[in-house]
Amino acid sequence: MGRTADQGGRNRPFSKGGLRLLMILLLIPLLGGCWDLRELDSLALVFGMGLDLGPQGDGYRLTFEIVRARQIQTPGPDGSGGGGGQRNPYWLLQATGPTVFEAVRNATLQSSRRLFLSHTQVFIIGEELAKSGISPTIDFIVRVNEPRIVKWLLLTADEPEQIFAAEPGLEQITALAIADLIQNYGITSKIKPVRVVDYLETRMHKTSANTLPIIRIKETTGKKELIIDRTGVIKGDKLVGYLDPKETRGLLWVQDEVDGGVVTVDAPGGEGKATMELFNADTKLTVEGNEHGIQVRIEVKVRSGLGAQTTSVDLSTTNQIERLEKRQAEVIREEIGAALTKARDLKADIFGFGEYLYRHDHRRWKGLESEWERYFVGAEVDVLVEVMVEEVGLITKPTIYRAPEGG
Repeated sequence: MGRTADQGGRNRPFSKGGLRLLMILLLIPLLGGCWDLRELDSLALVFGMGLDLGPQGDGYRLTFEIVRARQIQTPGPDGSGGGGGQRNPYWLLQATGPTVFEAVRNATLQSSRRLFLSHTQVFIIGEELAKSGISPTIDFIVRVNEPRIVKWLLLTADEPEQIFAAEPGLEQITALAIADLIQNYGITSKIKPVRVVDYLETRMHKTSANTLPIIRIKETTGKKELIIDRTGVIKGDKLVGYLDPKETRGLLWVQDEVDGGVVTVDAPGGEGKATMELFNADTKLTVEGNEHGIQVRIEVKVRSGLGAQTTSVDLSTTNQIERLEKRQAEVIREEIGAALTKARDLKADIFGFGEYLYRHDHRRWKGLESEWERYFVGAEVDVLVEVMVEEVGLITKPTIYRAPEGG
C-alpha cells in the first residue's frame, strides 16, 4: 500500500507530507531517553585532563579539571558576577596508576562522583611523558567510549596541574580558555592546532612526523597566565625537538594552513617597520622522486594589506608597494626555510612530503620508502612566493609624514 494509482494507472510514491509523518512515527521510539542516561548530580564533569609520568617515572599521574557547575558565575544586571559564592568554579583532582585507565578509576577513590570524560576539551601531555612515548596515552583516549577524539591535544614542559591552576583570563574554566586560545590560531597563524583525530591520521602515515602545540605558564605582574608559543615535534611517538613561532608558521605555509596573521618587514626607503595583514594565502605543493632523490616545489600566493608603519616614508606609491611585496615574500621564504632546516636537523618529515608522494606516485614512493629519512634530508626544495599588496588602509600618507626636501 506504499503507492497509489493516478488516473493514468501509474503508481506514484508517498506525498512529502506522508513521508514526513512516516519518519516521525519511526523516530518516536527514540525520544524516550538515552540508553546510557546518567543523572548530572551523580557525575563529575571533566573539562580538562593532564597526563604525565608517575612518581619516579613509574606509571602515570593524571590531573582532572572538574567543573563545579553550581559555582559558575553568570553576569548580574550590573555586569558583575551573580550567584555561585566564592568557591573556585573548578576542582583539580589527581590520581596515579600503572596504566592511564586504572589511574582514571583510582580517581573515584577521592571523588564522591564518577568521572565523566565526554566533556573534556583539552588533553595536555607532560614533556617527560612525551619523551618516553605517548602511544599508551592515545590508546586510552581512543579505546574507551567517553573521550572525544575531536578535542585538542597539547604538550607542556610545566606540570599539567600547574597549567590548569593558572589564571584562565576572561574565562572561568581553564580548559575552556585553552580551547579558545587554540581556536583563535588564525589571528597569528603561529600555532598549529591538533585534535586527537589529526594526530592519529598523521601517525598512520608511514613517513610523516607529528607536531603538537606547547602551552606554558608566563608570569605577568605576579599572575601565572598561559601562552602557546612553541611546537613540539613527535617522531614515531616520542618528542624529539621543538619549533619556534617562526618555524611553526613556516610549517603552516607549506601545509597551506595559514589562515591569517601579520608579517612585519623593514620599511623600504627609510628607517622603521611596516606590518602587513594577511588576507588570504594559498599554497601548492608538488613532490617528485626518482632513484637519485626527491624534488619539492612549494608555490605560495599571498594577498595582504598595509596595517601599520613606523616610518615617515609614503608607502602608498606604486614603487613602494612593489618593494613591500618583495620584502614580504623574502620574510615568508625565510620562515619556510627555517622550518625546513629544523625538520632536516631532526630528520622528521613534518610537512608530509612522503605522504604526498605516496598518494600521487605510489610506485615511486615504494622504491624510496625504506630510506625515506635520507631522501627527505637531501631533498631539493624550490620555494616560490608571490605577494600582492591590495590596500594601504583608510589613509595613504603616514601620520608622521614628512615631505621630501625640495618637494
